[in-house]
Amino acid sequence: MCSILTVRTEPGELTKLFAGLQDPEGIDASGMNARVHGFLKNERAPVIFSNPSGESELRAKFFSLCPDWAKAWPFPFETYNARLSRPKKLRDALMGKSEFVCNQQGRPVIEEIIQVPSFRSAFCRGQVCLVPVSGAIESCYFGLSAGKIVSFSQKDGALLFAAGLWNDWFNPQTGEFVPTFTLLTDAPDPQVFSHGHDRGIIALGEGDWEEWLKQKMAPAARLSFLRTRRKQPEWAVQVERELKAGWQKRAPSEAEIAQIDVWKKE
Repeated sequence: MCSILTVRTEPGELTKLFAGLQDPEGIDASGMNARVHGFLKNERAPVIFSNPSGESELRAKFFSLCPDWAKAWPFPFETYNARLSRPKKLRDALMGKSEFVCNQQGRPVIEEIIQVPSFRSAFCRGQVCLVPVSGAIESCYFGLSAGKIVSFSQKDGALLFAAGLWNDWFNPQTGEFVPTFTLLTDAPDPQVFSHGHDRGIIALGEGDWEEWLKQKMAPAARLSFLRTRRKQPEWAVQVERELKAGWQKRAPSEAEIAQIDVWKKE
């Protein structure tokens, strides 16, 4: 959660929320009504970050992060979501599928974001952003919405602001920078899990926006900040459409579902 996001705002809405917001591309001035697909890698969404002058700035960036070391853009791997931690997997070249890496007790080895090559540089350098989200859209393979694509939005219809990372990839052939970003995700909250999804975006409340964007933190402190300040939205869940026939082949087993951690606000 999520591979697709929607953003709808009225002209000037973000400027009212972020004092002194810089809008060089005129995104907020004209308002937004966008549906952006991360898996396509070629569509942009608005993100808010702290520019070199320390001001909050709004820019459109491609929804799928491209790391510095990538040889080309679009980056060939799925990088529209960056999980804070996840069970480590290795791909079996002969079988053509990935398997969990387990410890001596048979439990999956957990990999933190600071260990993942695609995201660790942006996370450790503090290339953080906020992504305005009206709706987060995802496929569900178990639970209440099994076999459906659903949209999660706030019950009151208000924007939420999700934590993300950005990186402007340098294209050595053209000399240009390609602006990209990813949404940070972690364990799903109980409602998202009950509808059949295994991860959730990290929404931050208004009182935490400036600290997230502008405070310099060590990577461990940044992880702690996200996990302790994460906001629990009140979700409205709407079915977008049915999944295509054969979706059951991608559904997790009962044993796999039982291993999914569920986040609860303390």
